[in-house]
Amino acid sequence: MLFSQPDMKISDQLVDRSVQPARDRAEQEVRSLIAAALTVLRGSGGSSLTVADVLAEAGLSTRAFYRHFASKDELVLAVFEQEQQRSTARLMAKVEAAAGPRAALAAWVDETLALAYEPRRARRTQILWIEGARLRSEFPAEFDAIVGSLLEPLTAILRAGRAEGVFPLTDPEADAASIHAVVWNAAQRRLDGAPVPPRATVRAQLLRFCLGAIGAADPDIEIDRPAPAARGSEEVESTR
Repeated sequence: MLFSQPDMKISDQLVDRSVQPARDRAEQEVRSLIAAALTVLRGSGGSSLTVADVLAEAGLSTRAFYRHFASKDELVLAVFEQEQQRSTARLMAKVEAAAGPRAALAAWVDETLALAYEPRRARRTQILWIEGARLRSEFPAEFDAIVGSLLEPLTAILRAGRAEGVFPLTDPEADAASIHAVVWNAAQRRLDGAPVPPRATVRAQLLRFCLGAIGAADPDIEIDRPAPAARGSEEVESTR
């Protein structure tokens, strides 16, 4: 053998050292393109996005774009995925801080409704919802994974509630899908501009329905009171 195993490890390190600058540049280009795409989508209200607009915003070349993305739609999907990861991280932090399964379920409902009711987050969600509706048929597996990232913590909440006896009627996997459908439908109506009740009313209705369906002993509990809105994110209840 030309190299012993220790020699191979050193050679691997040397290769990594030589390619690391190129890897760092590639990661920075991808981040810049995703950020630029989101900026362009915001500016257009989600109605249009061109590679030329993204490149002008990012200050990068066409060659740089096609080094990382095969098409404009792949870039939009990357934007969608990044925003979903941010939302999921925020959701998980709220769920993990909750005092018990019922409060965790309320936190999950709160975070899902916030995507449509908190003005700043609603604008981002609406833009991505428009693009997502166009891309779902082309990237079904990727969108299933995105929905799954919302269902996993909800399923875990329901399992914990069943184990503790506070959700005695739940079938966690099936009920997570049903609760997601009901709550997201309420959020979607808001995003679509349909006449909807105030957020606190919608929240209370959803919690009573969901808690009752999974056998929670007392649906009208403290968590029916909405959490305080973040400073600067006051809601406008009238439809746009």
